[in-house]
Formats: sequence, structure tokens, C-alpha cells
Amino acid sequence: MSTVERHGASLRDEYAEMTRRRIVAAFVETLEDEEADDISMAAVAKRAKVAERTIYRHFKTRAELFAAAGEWIEDNVFSYIPFTSPDELPEIFRKLCKRFDRHPHLARAIAMTRAGRRVRAGFRRHLIDQHRKAMAPLVRHLPAKEVRQAEALASYLNNVLAWNAMREDFGMTSAEIADAIEWALTTLLKDVRQRDAAAARGGRSGKSPRKRTAAAKVPA
Repeated sequence: MSTVERHGASLRDEYAEMTRRRIVAAFVETLEDEEADDISMAAVAKRAKVAERTIYRHFKTRAELFAAAGEWIEDNVFSYIPFTSPDELPEIFRKLCKRFDRHPHLARAIAMTRAGRRVRAGFRRHLIDQHRKAMAPLVRHLPAKEVRQAEALASYLNNVLAWNAMREDFGMTSAEIADAIEWALTTLLKDVRQRDAAAARGGRSGKSPRKRTAAAKVPA
């Protein structure tokens, strides 16, 4: 390939990437602006100023576009905040509430619409996995059922759904929502630690006192 051909190929790749980014941005803007429960590709194409068929040249399926939009939102709007301990979650949620306030329509769309739920599926899986890893040191001795309950509660308290429900159903401000979530998470983590400590003590003692007493009555 000649220098001119390489330069031409580079320009085509750059233009394709710019078009791809414009389509994703247009999809997110449409999701934020429209009340519809699904997103029309025609509406996205119009906003991106491309032909509808151009969308499908860059994204073979709607699922691919939804996944790309989810990554864009995570990187550019709500931004994933890493954490290693569940004790960090109240402050993280407080920061997220401020970001939701800056994009309330988008946050609501992600929480409530069918298209929004599909968009957030990828980063929700990532976040749930991070919650599971962070909770692991606190639930070493708990039965599997209680571990799942603790992980689920921590994950879904730290969630745009909680923000949206408290905002719409109770008229709470983001600061009030953050305070309520901090209270709930702190209470949950305290209880989990107490349960795990009790389970650890029970595991070290072996048989329960009742069983040991019963065993002592059996003649040798």
C-alpha cells in the first residue's frame, strides 16, 4: 500500500469513528429527550444527521448500539466510581446523586424505560460484580442465602432506581435521598457484620450447647 493509500485509509477510519461516536451521542440525547419506552432508529438517524442504514453499518444490531451507549454514559455522564469496601458506598452514592441531578431526564430514562434498562445492563453487571467482591470479607461465615440477600440489598440501594423512586414518589431532594441511603447502608452493614461474627463464633464452638448436653447424657 502506498503512502497516499495509507493516508486515505487512515482518514476513512477516522471518519468512521467520528460517525460512530455521533450516532452514540445522538442515541443518548434521544433517550434523554423522548418519553417513549423504546427508541426509534429513524429518530436517532435524524438527530445524528446520517441515513438510518448508516447506523446499521456501524452497529449490526440494536443490542450493539445499546451496549455502546451504556459504555458512553458510564464514561462521560455518570462515571463508574471504583470502590473496594462497602463502607465507601454511602459517599459514592452521594456523588452519584449530584450527577443524576445534572442529567435527571437521562437518569430517569435509564431507571424506568425499556430502552434505558437495556442500556444500563452492562454497567449494572459490572457494578453488581464489584459489590459482590467488596462484600466478600464481611460475609465469610454467613449461609449462601444471607450472602445473596446482603449483596442484593447493598447493590440495589446504591442504584439509580432508588434515587428515582425516592425523588418521584416522595419528592425528596438528592441530599435527602443520599442521607436516607447512607442510613440504610450503614444499618445493613452493621447488621451483616454482627450476623457474620455470630456465625463465626458458632462455627468455632462446634456443636451447640444443647447438643453437647445431650451427648453427655449418653452412657459410655
